Amino acid sequence: MKNKLPIRCFDGNAKPYEPFWAFRNADQTESGEVEIELYGPISEFSWWGDEITPKMFKDQLYANGKGAAITVRLNSPGGDVIAASVMSAVLKDYPGKVTIKIDGMAASAAVMVALAGDVVKIQASAYMMIHDPTVGLMGWFKVDELKNLIDELKVIKNGIVEGYTAKTKMEVEKLSKLMSDETWMTASEAVAYGFADEVITVASKNTASNKKVNYVNVLQPYVNVPRALLEESSPAQPDAVNKERAQQSKKLAAHAKLYLTKE
Repeated sequence: MKNKLPIRCFDGNAKPYEPFWAFRNADQTESGEVEIELYGPISEFSWWGDEITPKMFKDQLYANGKGAAITVRLNSPGGDVIAASVMSAVLKDYPGKVTIKIDGMAASAAVMVALAGDVVKIQASAYMMIHDPTVGLMGWFKVDELKNLIDELKVIKNGIVEGYTAKTKMEVEKLSKLMSDETWMTASEAVAYGFADEVITVASKNTASNKKVNYVNVLQPYVNVPRALLEESSPAQPDAVNKERAQQSKKLAAHAKLYLTKE
């Protein structure tokens, strides 16, 4: 039986089962190691029920890395939590040393991939962001359906918090609050919280500023996006974009509260 096509999560030009990563040979990289470049959303398509793309990523990792040390160059606003979770597990199981270098940002689901590294380095101009798991709602739902969805999101959050705690050694309650507050961290703050190990103060040739990534669609649900990132995504009117995003978030929260309080 032919596999059903995966569900598209984010707008873009990617095709189903198409790699959203790129490998660079050691003789072509600054680190002198095989590098994986993860720039942009971590899969425009969900990996839920997808057996093809995860296997492709693992096979390419082992074929290119050959068990030696590798570096992952990361600049991602997030994406599919299932894809990020699988990629994180594959990187953790890889026998060689894995160094993560955050060139622009590691936000949302991308943090799960970042924390798979044995060493996590972040450019001085880069950001990390953690938040509660979210889901886009299309259509109308009954109270019980929304309550079940909230329970599922809580389970997902508990799993994410466990992963964050293992890296940061932070108290669960504090991590949970940081997620609920949609916390954006500068490079030094990411190190202070324990999400990263080292700030890179020497600019890289492969930083986000040298290779632009379109963040607009994936940043849309976030409320506290730093102004510098908004200016990159929508240079003409960052304040208007942020204001509209906050209003949309408040409306959704109000609708959810209304349905959940109905008897």
